[in-house]
Amino acid sequence: MRVKEGRPSGKETEKANIVTADSARARTATQTAGRPARVDRGSSAGRVIELRGIIFQSDNHSVLGAWLIRPIQMFDRRLAGLGKSVFGPPLAMHVGLHVVIEDGREFVVEQLFGTPWHAFVDGVNWTPLEVFRARDRGGWDVTVPAFAFRKIDDRIIKEAIEFLNSIQSRPYFGEDCPTFVERAFGRRRLFADSPTARWLGFGVRIGDPALPLLRPEVRLDRRAERLLRAWSLRTLPDPITSWNAPNARFLLHRMILLGGFLLTGLLFGLLRQRGGIQGAKG
Repeated sequence: MRVKEGRPSGKETEKANIVTADSARARTATQTAGRPARVDRGSSAGRVIELRGIIFQSDNHSVLGAWLIRPIQMFDRRLAGLGKSVFGPPLAMHVGLHVVIEDGREFVVEQLFGTPWHAFVDGVNWTPLEVFRARDRGGWDVTVPAFAFRKIDDRIIKEAIEFLNSIQSRPYFGEDCPTFVERAFGRRRLFADSPTARWLGFGVRIGDPALPLLRPEVRLDRRAERLLRAWSLRTLPDPITSWNAPNARFLLHRMILLGGFLLTGLLFGLLRQRGGIQGAKG
């Protein structure tokens, strides 16, 4: 969505159907001629002139997603009465900001986790749109205009663009992808608390990309409605936890990484001990 002073607002905007940027995929120009696509780690790829919206992604071949993230999301939703058909598309597992820079190229500004650099130094990447989409690997991606989210208006969108043009990166261990998106919008909550926790009577910030807080009155295009399961998202209650509240999903990622380090250390110690015993026998 390009920010314009003359764009309809108020009731006209609320009544209008929201058309996602993904529906214009065929006419998307992702890079200028002759310039190779690359991922710019940390540093900006250029001055942002347009914020197309918030882009969601589901990587159908992700081992972490298939065995850990998706089952947790489904349990959270089912227990809260937000279940889905077994024949429906996979849930969103990642989210970023779909932007256009001044030379016309489109990027996804995203917080990534996958290398020690991402985890401990700088997780922010400026990923060319076509590179981002290549990561779908049989899954899907879709862009939703920012004003389709609760309490987001033109002024806040302009502030988000200003944020991106003076961005301060953080490591993934300090900020996951939903938290990064919320920080870009002035630390406003754009994703729901855990439905399971709310069902039990308390609030827990889960940082789930599959639970965006859409305006109840918005209607996305047919593809976005189906992929995001927007009919259930419109009924989600507003969060009761703050932006900087403990993030259960984020803590889980930390525990997994710590467990991996401990397991690696244990195996290394056992191998060294075994090697020492064999050397003594020899």
